[in-house]
Amino acid sequence: MHMTDPGRSNYRVMNDAIALVAAGYHVTIVDVVNDCKQPVVEEVGGIQFRHICAPGWFIATRFKFWFLLKACVLMIRCTVQLLHVQADIYHAHVEHSFIPTYLVSRLYRKGLILDTPELTMFGPNILRWPRLRCLAIQCIRWLARSCDGYITGSPLYGPILADLYHLNNVLILRHIPPYRAVTKNTRLHQYLGLEPTIKIVLYQGYIQADRGLELLIHAASHLAPDVVIVLMGNSYGDTMVELTTLIHDKQVTDRVKFVPAKPYAELLDWTSAADLGLILLPPDYSLSIRYCLPNKFFEYLMAGVPMLTAHLDAIVPLIQHYHIGHVLNELTPLRVAQAITMLLSNQEALHAMHHNALRAVTDGLSWEVESQRLVKLYHAISVRHAGTSIQGLQKE
Repeated sequence: MHMTDPGRSNYRVMNDAIALVAAGYHVTIVDVVNDCKQPVVEEVGGIQFRHICAPGWFIATRFKFWFLLKACVLMIRCTVQLLHVQADIYHAHVEHSFIPTYLVSRLYRKGLILDTPELTMFGPNILRWPRLRCLAIQCIRWLARSCDGYITGSPLYGPILADLYHLNNVLILRHIPPYRAVTKNTRLHQYLGLEPTIKIVLYQGYIQADRGLELLIHAASHLAPDVVIVLMGNSYGDTMVELTTLIHDKQVTDRVKFVPAKPYAELLDWTSAADLGLILLPPDYSLSIRYCLPNKFFEYLMAGVPMLTAHLDAIVPLIQHYHIGHVLNELTPLRVAQAITMLLSNQEALHAMHHNALRAVTDGLSWEVESQRLVKLYHAISVRHAGTSIQGLQKE
């Protein structure tokens, strides 16, 4: 597997890797990290990691030329690293990693999977460069003809990606955490030094510009003193600095707290300490946000945490079907605060949503069921390429 972000903190990729290891595959993840102190090669839970240290990749670039130069240099480094990993299947996570993965898989004549968990080409940063976007789409469309499989994370992404890249049979793989029983705890309270009576409203996931997190900080000033908003995850770009400045300006340092991303194996224990989970992503930011079905939805579900969500097209039907939360159509600070207050004040409804969420996990929303689709795809590609190899030997 290849990706241009840190692999260990990407729960979606770790889900895939762990499932494949359990199915008997040997998995190597070639990722890009900004911490040059960690070893170049390490093994975690039976998964081998090969890290490419590139701190500059995670710094935003304002000029197109410097971004292209930085991307080309990283692409060369990734290709060189991938050449040292001989595998039966090469799995590219997100379009940024596709070209190096494609080149090496074609060189070794092995299986190739393109995994596009989001609609990258519809982000504002890409749309403002229309010619470069068009060139990238044409390039990926041409290269994707050689793929053996395509994966995405939301049922609403499938048709769009199929049309954009001229794909067939896109596999929709919802990234649900592997099942394990978790119980309500005070882990977040203890970490932050909060009284057990404090109610925690949790956002977990990447802390970046397209998540609309400034809305939560503005909403915090309308909340009661016994409610604290916790933002848990890794920060990208200058978002953390900007949010911290806003927190101080709004004088809500006692009501908004940051917690670093937690190890994958511990995540649900931290999640279950929350009273309410937030998915208030701005639907009008991009098509990718509007149609998303993010990891955090299933993480809240597994932990039995009721949700407050924006009107996101793939999430709303699930919220309404399983009765596990409240959908907010108007994303203003006052309306967000009012919705949080309303939900937290109705303990009977929260209790019912908690049990509905846990029941949904046993009603088909499980990684044990979902992961078998990934394993079947890998098995089909392995068999296909094994047959091709045998035919080649017979011809020789």
